[in-house]
Amino acid sequence: MAGKSPRSVAGQVFVLQVALVVLLVIGAVLALLLQSQRDTSAEARRRSVAVAQTFAHAPGVVAALRGPTPSAVLQPLTEAGRRTAGVDFIVVMDTHGIRYTHPLPDRVGRRFVGTVGPSLAGQVRTESVHGPLGQEVQAIVPVEDTGGHVVGLVSAGLKVKNVTGQVYHQIPIILTAGAVALGLATAVTALVGRRLRRQTHSLGPDEMTRMYDHHDAVLHSVREGVLIVGGDGRLLLANDEARRLLDLPPDAEGRPVAELPGLEPETAALLASGREATDEVHLAGGLLLAVNQRPTDRDGGPAGTVVTLRDSTELQALSGRAEVARERLNLLYDAGLGIGTTLDIARTADELAQVTVDRFADFVTVDLDDAVLCGEEPEPASAGMRRVAVRGVRDDHPLYEKGRLIDFVPTTPQARGYGTGVSERLPDLASAAGWQAQDPERAGRIVDYGINSLITAPIRARGAVLGVANFWRSKEHGPFEEEELSLAEELVARAAVSIDNARRFTREHALAVTLQRSLLPRALPEHGAVEAGYRYL
Repeated sequence: MAGKSPRSVAGQVFVLQVALVVLLVIGAVLALLLQSQRDTSAEARRRSVAVAQTFAHAPGVVAALRGPTPSAVLQPLTEAGRRTAGVDFIVVMDTHGIRYTHPLPDRVGRRFVGTVGPSLAGQVRTESVHGPLGQEVQAIVPVEDTGGHVVGLVSAGLKVKNVTGQVYHQIPIILTAGAVALGLATAVTALVGRRLRRQTHSLGPDEMTRMYDHHDAVLHSVREGVLIVGGDGRLLLANDEARRLLDLPPDAEGRPVAELPGLEPETAALLASGREATDEVHLAGGLLLAVNQRPTDRDGGPAGTVVTLRDSTELQALSGRAEVARERLNLLYDAGLGIGTTLDIARTADELAQVTVDRFADFVTVDLDDAVLCGEEPEPASAGMRRVAVRGVRDDHPLYEKGRLIDFVPTTPQARGYGTGVSERLPDLASAAGWQAQDPERAGRIVDYGINSLITAPIRARGAVLGVANFWRSKEHGPFEEEELSLAEELVARAAVSIDNARRFTREHALAVTLQRSLLPRALPEHGAVEAGYRYL
């Protein structure tokens, strides 16, 4: 890459990590060596003190010191004890420091090399001196009689070269452990560096800085909102425009999109789903947003989606339809929640009328094939439909009442819709002649009442027409527009599935009841001594 830094960020981090690991391992090895030396010296002093005290309290030592020939008695004992205890010397001396014993016989009778004053006062002393065997670590303890009087001294110790020899024996182990630790740490560092190199695309610091500045400037200067959602459904990034459009809180990044306050349920569901979307209109507060969503893992990128938001409220406001669109979205949302709460056919039809009255139409009637009400499949050549639901802003309307069986004539939109499955819109009932042929006198009363527009939408489910839904509107609210025909079809489509489910439940329930009744005995057997009665519940 042109202008690339001599070493990438991953490479620089790897070098620094290796250098740090080497320093840490060297420091650890030195610390282990020093600790081992201290531990070995301390162990030598403890052993010297223990051996000297053991010999000083051994039976016969006090008597030998007071005897005529202490050296002859004690020399064999000290040599045997020295070899057993693993020390280099055990020296017994009088209170003047004159040796009675020594590993070198020619040193017997000479003055002891060391400080005997503290031990003559009853104390235990350890020191390092240059004695007959070389540099020595020795302990000096008093030998006391039963009265507590010091009658002699015992010194035991090791040559320094033997003490350091134990340390030298541990050096290969320490160095091997350090080398293994260095190798493992370097391998782990290499793996971390490899992962970092892959994540940073081997970019240098200057390149990453320029890329960040460029992307940050672009991200916060565009007029569209930009969101990046991770594969786990958490919001990873939101630019300034997205925060404004969605009214996101300052701590929105890092939180699951489903838990962000202020988001409409449909918008939150879209962001959490990760599915592709193109110019879908979603409500956000008082704004209508055109939402586009694309996955980020198409070319091997990280899992997640990138979302763009464009405020389309101004365009809607210019045509005077922004509020209408918002109400329609709310109506569809409420229809999804309010229709189909039970498995009762008439109740479901009434829920359709209840949701749409005064929000989409002034009066709503629902007519179903009689066979549907019994749970059966609708009959294409049915003689009529029964009105199962009637709702309106007023109760004194001239429309057919609930429960009436209506035989629609072929010229009516109800008959055509039931036969063809196609919705129809009559913007001016007064000038439309076909629907008036059903009942001219009632049609005149409907027009005089002020109802002047009608949409008839077939109730279709699984390829069959179950009936029709009629939406009536009065003059004061204006006629139905062409685009409202699709809204009526959407509303009816949501109710059609629920009505058909209720129809199938009614049929299966009736079959189950019939089967249960058929299993009951037609008559009870006669028993001379027993009277029995039964009842089906």
